[in-house]
Amino acid sequence: MANDGRPDLVAEAEADRIEIEALKKAYKDSTGLTWLWSLLFGPIYFWVHGFIAMGFVIILICVPTYGVGILAAPFLAYHAWNRRATRKAEYAVAASKLRR
Repeated sequence: MANDGRPDLVAEAEADRIEIEALKKAYKDSTGLTWLWSLLFGPIYFWVHGFIAMGFVIILICVPTYGVGILAAPFLAYHAWNRRATRKAEYAVAASKLRR
């Protein structure tokens, strides 16, 4: 606590960040073969899993590169799953703070 009775916001933000990183591992839904499925199925993989915009990004990359851009799909899949897990963890931390 600071001298004026307010909590130390920097320490609280750091604790929230650590909690989010710990929860992110629990919320990660990707599998060990995510890279393979995204490479094989391309935009369909992203659309099935709810990454609609990412599927269109794959199409936009593949059209001018004559399909070679599909090699970017596994990297984008990892990013999409990581971002979703982070968002879920942030919501969980915010909900726990609201309950206090």
